[in-house]
Amino acid sequence: MNGRPGGGDDTPSPDGMTIVSYLLGGLAVWGGVGWLADRMLGFEVLFLPIGLVLGLVGSIYLIITQYVRS
Repeated sequence: MNGRPGGGDDTPSPDGMTIVSYLLGGLAVWGGVGWLADRMLGFEVLFLPIGLVLGLVGSIYLIITQYVRS
């Protein structure tokens, strides 16, 4: 007995706020990195969309590996 209510299952159970925070966090961090790269390298809008897409894909991958595969 591990002292937790509901049994001894150690798999994490996702709630909606955790998944949304992963998605928004990935977009904010990698979008910010892309925005900074645009500003530092003198581009108008080149790395911002790339950073947003990378953040979204990375967040979805993190969610799948933590909650769907386990």
